[in-house]
Amino acid sequence: MTEVGGLRMWILHVIGEFGPSNGVEIMANVQKHYDLQVQWQRKGNHIHPHHNVQSKKLLPGSVYPMLKKMVSEGLIIKQDDGKYDLTENGKIIVTNLFEHFQQRNEHINQGVLSVENSLEAMNWHASYMEELDKEEIAPHEESIELLIERLKKIKESLK
Repeated sequence: MTEVGGLRMWILHVIGEFGPSNGVEIMANVQKHYDLQVQWQRKGNHIHPHHNVQSKKLLPGSVYPMLKKMVSEGLIIKQDDGKYDLTENGKIIVTNLFEHFQQRNEHINQGVLSVENSLEAMNWHASYMEELDKEEIAPHEESIELLIERLKKIKESLK
């Protein structure tokens, strides 16, 4: 949960799986899923020697600020009953990240959903990169420039 975006992904996942939930329910479900993952890693001998897979206790001081941030980012909404639910953007991210675990509704236009998922994923990655230090990004300047050029070509093709 300590990796960049880890807690955010767990929160999106449990709200997507269990539906609208209050903060206590979200904490409990994230903790349960995280503990199961740690147990699976230990049993499956998938422990990397440099990774610490000890179970960590999730604290309200981590979850509630993240919930507030996710509301401000438009990923979740706090309902009048105090429960958090996914926004349309949150649903797109959950579908994009966990689509191989979820069944898709047949009435959804797959082409549009795919484009929306791709754009949302690019926005998500751009948000991550915006938070990195300049020194971490500088070695990748050429790749960034190539991506910018490709996106410009896509935009030009729409005219």
